[in-house]
Amino acid sequence: MRRTKTASHTEVHMEKGPIGRTLLLFTAPILLSQILQQLYSIVDCMVIGHFGGSFGLSAAGIAGLILSVIINFFIGFSTGIGCVTARLFGSYDYARLRQAIQTMVCLCIFAGMAFTAVGIFHARTFLLWLDCPREVLGDGVRYLQICFLGMTPQLLSNTGNAVLRSMGNTRSPLVYLVFSSLLNIGLDLLLVIVFSQGLAGAGAATVAAQWAMALLILWKLYTLDEAYRPGFRLRPLPFNEIKEILGQGILSGLQAVSMSISSLIIQVSINQFGADAIAGMTIYAKVEGFLYYPAFSYGIALTGFIGQNLGAGRLDRVQRAMRTSLALAVGYTLPASLLLVAGSRYILLCFTKDPGILSCGQEAIASILPWYFLYAVDQVYIGGLKGLGHTGYPLACSVICYCLFRIAWCQALLPLWRDMRVVYHCYNVSLLLMLALLGARYRLCRLRDFPAQTP
Repeated sequence: MRRTKTASHTEVHMEKGPIGRTLLLFTAPILLSQILQQLYSIVDCMVIGHFGGSFGLSAAGIAGLILSVIINFFIGFSTGIGCVTARLFGSYDYARLRQAIQTMVCLCIFAGMAFTAVGIFHARTFLLWLDCPREVLGDGVRYLQICFLGMTPQLLSNTGNAVLRSMGNTRSPLVYLVFSSLLNIGLDLLLVIVFSQGLAGAGAATVAAQWAMALLILWKLYTLDEAYRPGFRLRPLPFNEIKEILGQGILSGLQAVSMSISSLIIQVSINQFGADAIAGMTIYAKVEGFLYYPAFSYGIALTGFIGQNLGAGRLDRVQRAMRTSLALAVGYTLPASLLLVAGSRYILLCFTKDPGILSCGQEAIASILPWYFLYAVDQVYIGGLKGLGHTGYPLACSVICYCLFRIAWCQALLPLWRDMRVVYHCYNVSLLLMLALLGARYRLCRLRDFPAQTP
């Protein structure tokens, strides 16, 4: 790896150096960040489960699905932006890089404010669309409205993180996340347990931590090396270039959000099985995060790595990086999923002692997690294709597999077999279908774009 000549030595050019070591060093802080984020999310869930009221977990679970649609769009959008800034950084086009960063900061602020306004005024409508049980509705509305106050910092943080990652800096976001996580946990305990603010206190703690994270990210962006530091007096990018960047970001955002949209629609079916099923899937999602976030974050890291090498013309490193990444994805996810299945009952007892919720959560873990390595492999192919600039195909595959297929599966089979296992297995089959489509596309790209490296 070659570092830029900065005081902090945090931005890294990745078009040289050992591929395996470079990938691991680049990815490790992102993986740690996602695991840490999952840990404080779990603490938040534990506090809600024990001190958030009778329907706290159910309310947080349904509201969380709505929030995840928007947040996953932010994450996907930022990944698309990162593809562009990685190529600018890799090709040393620092003038356009400065303009791109400044333009994105302004767009994030305006978009975040719009999301906040819509969310606060339509929170009840969103929950009613999901056929939210009446006993859960009141708590869900209050929690959702509070969480929508964090939309602007969420968008700023995700986009800022993507820009820093695209320049090889994965350490600064990790440090900022450690601080915001500790702040979130501390405020959770203070507001929910000490001041008895219940679910609303948990939401307020999360929003405060999100704003702290966003301010730290902004500070870092505006103190970068002067060669590519954004400035308030910079002119924005020309409109045609903004359209190109937004096109990349929106396509990536839609790809990321397709899974969340399908989860929202499937949630209507889950709600018919009662509050225990809702809470069980809420806890399952927290356990799943130990596999989901590392796999998802590795795909994001791979996009930045490949984007820089593509900008530098190092196509040989792209091929080797993909092979290394596939081995790492399976090597982590498969044993980790089996460990989570084996210890599922003890893990779930940390969230609740309700036997109905425990039974639903354990069944979900045993049905889905053994096949989760397929998701990790999918993320490697998605990250590789995005890094090469092919953002449209992963989006189409996600819509087909994660959205349309899952919905059709549940709609066709649940009337014939009213069992939650129908829902669980729709995830497994869709991952296999996604792998077949992505693998075929990458092989086509390899033959077309890398003829010199193809055996």
